Amino acid sequence: MKVVICILPIICFLISMRKYKAWNNPYVIFNILWSVVGILILYGNKSVYTPSITAMLCIITGIIGFNLSALSRRITLGNRSVLNVKYMFNPRRAVIISTIVLIVSFFLSIDAIRSLLVGVSYSDIRNDYYTYDGGGSVLLYYFREYIIDPLRYVVIVSAIFAIFKKEYRSKLLILNASFCVLLQAVSNGGRYILMNTFFMIICGALILNRNVKLSLKQKMEIVFFGGILAYGLIFLTNSRATYLMQNMTIGEKMFSTVYQYFAGSITYLGEVIKNTPNIKGATYGVNFVAGWISPLFVILNYIGILSYPQVFSVIGTEACKVLKIGENLYYNAMPAVFGYFYIDGGLVLTFIEAWIWGYICKRLYTRAENGNLLFTAVYILMFLQICNASTRWFLYSTGYCLAFIYMRVVFDKEKFVEEE
Repeated sequence: MKVVICILPIICFLISMRKYKAWNNPYVIFNILWSVVGILILYGNKSVYTPSITAMLCIITGIIGFNLSALSRRITLGNRSVLNVKYMFNPRRAVIISTIVLIVSFFLSIDAIRSLLVGVSYSDIRNDYYTYDGGGSVLLYYFREYIIDPLRYVVIVSAIFAIFKKEYRSKLLILNASFCVLLQAVSNGGRYILMNTFFMIICGALILNRNVKLSLKQKMEIVFFGGILAYGLIFLTNSRATYLMQNMTIGEKMFSTVYQYFAGSITYLGEVIKNTPNIKGATYGVNFVAGWISPLFVILNYIGILSYPQVFSVIGTEACKVLKIGENLYYNAMPAVFGYFYIDGGLVLTFIEAWIWGYICKRLYTRAENGNLLFTAVYILMFLQICNASTRWFLYSTGYCLAFIYMRVVFDKEKFVEEE
């Protein structure tokens, strides 16, 4: 099974690359990711258990479903003219939003900065960030989840436009976005924001910079920014190292971290299924759309019309448990994208939801490639999910889903154009 999970995405990558010849294509990127994961699993890590057969079968089913969506014909629902509107990016509005997000982020980060300055570990800072024990904390959670987090995504994507599109160049926007990213990394002691920003920059470079030749200065700026992100990842990896990593070199720590993030999730998925045998089908397809529909139930619960459905809590209670994935190694909260689908409805829904997701990615990419700037921005966001397919389903998060809606704020409608 380990050989199959390694060879399958490599074959799909070769087919996709030959067909599309584009590194930013969703099928190309998706299969690169799973090829790396498959190679890591095949290579192994003495600190991590080998993934279970069920977990690997789930991943293989998802890979097949996603790739088969490439063969699907276009499905048209509703009025197509809505999708044919041309949009222009509004850098001035993006600067205003980025400034507001930066100011708010700074005030939200004050406690974390103070803790960091007095020597508190990143692990403790991260624990404080995700701990809510009072009414004010609950309100703060929803403020961050529904307003600041999605707008931060908008700011980062806007800065990518400013970097790679000369007509939208804004140093203030890029600077504000950079500080927003750094403040978030400091606030939650996490490497995710740095890594995800890097993924989005890569996508922006590939899709916005196709016919533009970068100057030496611009190349140096990109290398410099990339270097800062890389240093941040290494610094946080070193700062948050477990006792198992204390005697490792930086290179060994990085490999161990990469393995745990991208391949450890498959082992974790197997442990989740083993720990809760009846979890298959426990969410009835809700996980796939949870980020979009959960705010409605939050509001209904708040005004007393309907109690918050327990189905939304399955992931949090069962698939976020701290479980053992190695002799002395524990893991939580990342059962891979296909783990969410498996919990929705076993291998059947894993295949169906993977196919639907793949089809959505395909359509977004087509629109972006045709020059629609709004869909380009939306695809950059979706590209982020593709790059994180081996860890978690971002569309389970309301903050991430709202970013797709808020993205419209920094774009103006230009005119209607007929689709060819």
